Amino acid sequence: MKKLLVLNLFVLVFLAACTTASKNTKDFSNLSEPATKDYIDHLASMGEVYLGSDEVKEVKLKAESLQLLDQIYERIISNNEILLSKLNKPKFHVIQNKTPFLFSLPKAQFFISSGLIEKYLKSEDLFVAALTAEIIKSERNIYEKRLMVPLGYLNTERMIQVTRLKPETKFQLNEWCYFVLKRAGYDASAYLNWIQVQNRNTLDFSLYLGDAIGISKEEHLFKNFMTKQGIASVEKKINEANSSRAFYNLLNNIVRIR
Repeated sequence: MKKLLVLNLFVLVFLAACTTASKNTKDFSNLSEPATKDYIDHLASMGEVYLGSDEVKEVKLKAESLQLLDQIYERIISNNEILLSKLNKPKFHVIQNKTPFLFSLPKAQFFISSGLIEKYLKSEDLFVAALTAEIIKSERNIYEKRLMVPLGYLNTERMIQVTRLKPETKFQLNEWCYFVLKRAGYDASAYLNWIQVQNRNTLDFSLYLGDAIGISKEEHLFKNFMTKQGIASVEKKINEANSSRAFYNLLNNIVRIR
């Protein structure tokens, strides 16, 4: 099976720099080669086509909402410069859609449904955890090369299919997210909550997950991983009250405009 990304030596340095990492921490040297530059460029160009599709309606975000999203992105990147490099100005798109989903494209393009935020990401910690995985994917070009037949338009279902990862790659990406969140000073355990949200609501997340069976294994493996990091209890209830006023303004922005 072709893999997606070969990690360079500096990734091992990154992991070694994580003081929370234990001897049992897996390295990530068996991820596959990145897709070719031409494919990545083509994938990046799909964002504009998708946004131009008739079915896609975008929420117009206020300046303060965009500022918060930029700040989250900057905090993740600046605290993980060994692994991530800020090569592009991020572009955040909230899509008016009741179906919960999010995906990214190369060159720091991020797409999140209003339904996901309104129903499942009402906590800032949870929102950041979910977004971090997409930031890593976009910055490291962790996308699988797929045959794409030009149709002249791209719907949400097709975009999710194109950007979905194989389970083995996703399991390892989850471990990256833990360290990246930790180094950025965020609650890394919130990433487990994000996995659990999907596992407890597989019917709602059927489009996003594709195969809902795999999410149970994903939760099991990530719990084991967290235990190996010395986390005494992996179960933690997310407290929405801990979110910042800026995040509440983002939620209100989405709810009112839609």
